[in-house]
Amino acid sequence: MDSLPTSATPPTPAKSPFVPPKSKPVELSNAAEVVAMDITISEPQKHQDATQGAFITYLVTTNTQVENFSSSKPRPVRRRYQDFVWLHTTLSLEYPACIVPPLPEKHRLEYIKGDRFSTEFIQRRQLRQYSLQWFLDRISRHPLLQKSQCTRIFLESTDFKNDKRSQVLNIPHTTSIIDSISDTLVNAFAKLKKPDERFEEMKEQISKLEDNLNTVEKLYFRINKRQSDLQNDYTNFANSIQGLSALETNITNSLYQFAETSKAYSKAMKDMTEVEEVQFLNEIHELLAYCHAAKDVLKARDQKQLDFEELSVYLHQTVQLRDRTQYPGRKYNDRGMAAGGLYISDYVTDKLNEVRGVNMERARREKLSKLELRVKELQDEVTRANDDSNGFSNQVIKEFEVFQKTKTLELKQGLLAYADCHIEFYQKGTAIWEKVLPVLESMDGVKGDGPTTTN
Repeated sequence: MDSLPTSATPPTPAKSPFVPPKSKPVELSNAAEVVAMDITISEPQKHQDATQGAFITYLVTTNTQVENFSSSKPRPVRRRYQDFVWLHTTLSLEYPACIVPPLPEKHRLEYIKGDRFSTEFIQRRQLRQYSLQWFLDRISRHPLLQKSQCTRIFLESTDFKNDKRSQVLNIPHTTSIIDSISDTLVNAFAKLKKPDERFEEMKEQISKLEDNLNTVEKLYFRINKRQSDLQNDYTNFANSIQGLSALETNITNSLYQFAETSKAYSKAMKDMTEVEEVQFLNEIHELLAYCHAAKDVLKARDQKQLDFEELSVYLHQTVQLRDRTQYPGRKYNDRGMAAGGLYISDYVTDKLNEVRGVNMERARREKLSKLELRVKELQDEVTRANDDSNGFSNQVIKEFEVFQKTKTLELKQGLLAYADCHIEFYQKGTAIWEKVLPVLESMDGVKGDGPTTTN
């Protein structure tokens, strides 16, 4: 297990009456690609460090059949939120065509008031723990991400600080000639000339899913407000009955117990609402964030196609410029081309050289030689960009299949959790009211159950 900084104070368990449920490890249907992996986040602990300040770590336990792990049950490790950020960042760099699961963002906890490490705050921070569990569950079900060296280092490394540094150095950074093309040229082709209908349909499906999830969220808030109002009404109702018990002294105990029952029912309703918020509402937020991640990958795919289209046009322009230089007496049809600026610049350069007394024939040969090299370079780059775009597109198609399966699985889990939450509430509510029935029935025909006044 990773050791914490020597200057840190002993960890303090972050107590909470509610531990977010972990989704059951479910493999996607393609068992040939996805290997069994179960990751559990538990035992949040607060630490105090002289240089880093206060922070929380989580115990991460893994059980997996992925071959690159040291064992099927590696030693549990402790990770803090910034370590999860590292995993997300490195996976995004290593697999740019994959829909890397999003992380819960810190701004989503802005509504929490009070001390960052108070008991109330830690209880609400279970929302983050639940989201971090969701993040790792999605990685465990992904055929590529689960096998990444970054994932292995995160889940089992006992020298995480050094191992993660060496892993980042192993991730290649590629550059392209497209980076050297002027902003004017890039901006001239900001939209795809030939959008791929397959990916346009994916965008539409994701947008519709987002719209529906937003609608579900709005309706949930409406239902939640009604439940909250009803819960407050039951509390006020209980207080009124309790006040009545002070007046009706002959049935004081019965009324008091009924008031306590109403309060217990109100508390059960409040507990149900809180569990709904952690399980169901958080699931909606996570699915919306997952949609955003999918759309980002689709945008990256469009950029790959756009790079290919831009380079193809730039190659065509350079070939024409080479031909103009090689055969200056020929006439060329430039209509419809976006190379006017390129040709004008070339014309101005030639005129300036002519005024300066430069040997035009020699300058033409040198220019032609440079253009030949440029054409060859661009041809290679266009081929590379085409292969890159096609490979990226093929991976995105696979990613969308993973996205669809994950979406269906998580919707199922969320709705089951919502149903179970309500079933548990109604069972608890039934038990609460059944306990008070004998007390109420004993009121019939009884002169009194409390002190009576004498005349």
